[in-house]
Amino acid sequence: MTLVLVVGVLAGANVINLPGHWRQTLGFETATPNPPCRLGLYRKDPKSPPAPAGNWRSEPEMPRTQVESTAVAIGPIIYTAGGSPPGNLHTVLAFNTRTKRWSSPTHLPVGLDHVEAATYNGKLYLPGGYLNGEEPTTDFWQYDPKTNRWTQLAPMHQPPRAAGAVTVIGHKLYVAGGAPQTFNVSSFPVYNTLEIYDFDTGKWSFGAPMQIGRHHISGSALDGKFYVVGGRGSKDRSLDSFESYDPKTDEWETLPKLPMGVASPRVVTAGGKIVVVGGEDQFDWEDGGGWVTNSTWAYDPKTAKWERLPNMKIERRGGGAGVADGRIYAIGGSYCPGLKPNGPIGTHTVESLPISALERG
Repeated sequence: MTLVLVVGVLAGANVINLPGHWRQTLGFETATPNPPCRLGLYRKDPKSPPAPAGNWRSEPEMPRTQVESTAVAIGPIIYTAGGSPPGNLHTVLAFNTRTKRWSSPTHLPVGLDHVEAATYNGKLYLPGGYLNGEEPTTDFWQYDPKTNRWTQLAPMHQPPRAAGAVTVIGHKLYVAGGAPQTFNVSSFPVYNTLEIYDFDTGKWSFGAPMQIGRHHISGSALDGKFYVVGGRGSKDRSLDSFESYDPKTDEWETLPKLPMGVASPRVVTAGGKIVVVGGEDQFDWEDGGGWVTNSTWAYDPKTAKWERLPNMKIERRGGGAGVADGRIYAIGGSYCPGLKPNGPIGTHTVESLPISALERG
């Protein structure tokens, strides 16, 4: 016991050199967690209710993987943008759902990670995100596919943030929730604020805050309302929170909880329903916990009920999704929760589901 104590004191004072794993055991060094990551290892496929019959169709794979990226459809083209480093902070890809071809029409003018996209009048908009994959930003960018040009617009007023939810209703863009840096820190604030950009005036204003602050959320618009899905609070546990914002009343409404709490899902509107694609839970990821789901769900505002859709072939989180030419597309992402020392492990796969699959509910 005395020998161990003496060795510990000398090692702590750097008088003697110990092998790395001994120093970690004694608490002098902290290793970067490196959990295993492979397809199917963290898959969560709920048994009840069972997934209905139907198949997601495999589409041409991405030329490169993107994780914690964003996507939006402009006509038949789905654009993906940004993503976790290494290598994707400036990446923009375009998938033509008619020709089934990928291209790289442009690059982001600044590196962005955990940014969300929306579209208005044929242009792509990116508010916030992690600038160069590190610091949250209030930057606001516009991309015009017709001219292939980027324009920097008036920045958001609220504190810099990433991993929020974004949508467009009418002539305004809405940004809800998010957080500052959420990795390599022990605590951080979680935002419930809602900021609104008026395309006509070029100015930002605030709306009523969400009832539950959260980050790693996603959202979409349907019938003039903004639906915000899932996410995480200040801890890693994923939330089953679901609420909607009505611009006419400037009020949020609590809606039926998600069938399973998810963070980093993708949410789109299709067939008059809110569709939730994939997602994860990172709780205890560094110690072998957590999961990623291949399940998909649809919420029908007319019945105020959730229904299960066919499973994807690949479990995924933090990728992109878009709706084009009668199909829902799930693009890229990762099949493992959390980060590894060299960043997330991504998938090149792309799948699509016909909107007609939603009509059985």
